[in-house]
Amino acid sequence: MAMQNITLSPERRAAILQQARSHRARLRWTAARVLLAAVLAALLTFSALAAAVPALREALKNALGSFSEQSQPITGVVVEDNGIEMRAVAALSSSNLVRVWVEVQDKTGDRLSEDMLVDGWIDYEQDEQALVVTNWIGGAHVIHYDEDSRTALIEIDSIGRPIADGAEVDVSFSSFQPSARAAETVDFPREMLSVTRLKNLSKEDISGTIYDTLPLVPEQTPYELEGTNHARLSSVGFGEDGKLHIQSVFTDDADHWSGFYSDATDSRDPNAIPLLGGHSFQYNGTWYYEAVYDVTPNDLPYLTFSNLTRDYYVNAAVKGSWHFTISVETADEVVYHPNVQVGGALVEEIRVSEIGVSARSASEGTVLGHRPTYAMTKDGEKLYLTDNCIEGGWGVDDMNDPSSAGHAHDQWMFDEPLDPSDIVLLNFDGVDVPLQ
Repeated sequence: MAMQNITLSPERRAAILQQARSHRARLRWTAARVLLAAVLAALLTFSALAAAVPALREALKNALGSFSEQSQPITGVVVEDNGIEMRAVAALSSSNLVRVWVEVQDKTGDRLSEDMLVDGWIDYEQDEQALVVTNWIGGAHVIHYDEDSRTALIEIDSIGRPIADGAEVDVSFSSFQPSARAAETVDFPREMLSVTRLKNLSKEDISGTIYDTLPLVPEQTPYELEGTNHARLSSVGFGEDGKLHIQSVFTDDADHWSGFYSDATDSRDPNAIPLLGGHSFQYNGTWYYEAVYDVTPNDLPYLTFSNLTRDYYVNAAVKGSWHFTISVETADEVVYHPNVQVGGALVEEIRVSEIGVSARSASEGTVLGHRPTYAMTKDGEKLYLTDNCIEGGWGVDDMNDPSSAGHAHDQWMFDEPLDPSDIVLLNFDGVDVPLQ
């Protein structure tokens, strides 16, 4: 998922905060909202696919819940690739949330499933009038799958990134993979473990996240494995980093996210876990998987390695490029700057919208999300939000400078829409944060 950051000078940050303090989002409880709800109802009732597939219509209604008036119907957005047609049907947004629902239909076969893994993301330019928040999250998953029409309703979202009303949002998908899995075990040539002085790749050789150590240069000790048609060994032994690596290469395109590994036990300490972890990487257009062990050649006499095991997806992913752009309508909100201390965190900004609450605080050690939380209305009603938290985390303001300032960002959803001006107080972990 792409991340875009804006680096602001201290002077610019101060100006933005001053502007934000004097700004109050306009309320739009107007006839237009009533019309929007009517349009959405017509869409859900009379759209071509929904009329033919009542289960999808009900699934979308259930996903929107009580926020149909705050959502926006989307029509006429259709993209197709590799026999898969995608139709955008609805969106729900606030200043820190974008959620989009799409119908995905297999027009040529039966390659989708209710439990499939979805590779999708939402991207957009961050609001230039907002400070950067880098600890945003996002994902996509299936809400409902109709076997008769071979159509899935998918929800995709981005949470924690600032966005302005009317902003253009890019929605992209790259693969859909049924999650059916199988496992296989093959004999392991243990004599390969004693190979030393294998070369490691440099950071310039590969892209993407590599964990504690760089992988080995591929194909230094190639070896065909008996009992599998999916992979073979590429490089096995001790690298320049002193770590033991077992690297496999994939001979088909069914799954490159989980490769062969071997469990190791140490006779000197049965509780020791030599396996550091594993990761996939791409090199010269080929996918590899590498398991890394925190052992030395001197440890080998005390270690017992099991045969190689691989847990993999049975069905190949349906790959392609599905992309569309929509303009989002954010829910009405009110912005506050209470500057109240909550357990060591200075709560700098609160945004109360029709659909929920977001909080921004200046502390790495104190994240408000998932703590006991409630909102108080003008009528004295307590709205408990603890279980409604959809994000709680901390991130630096500039990903290119890990030593820069950071902020926690937390977000909660209401059970039903509210006029944001009705919320007069928030309570985080027993500490009141007055808003009016």
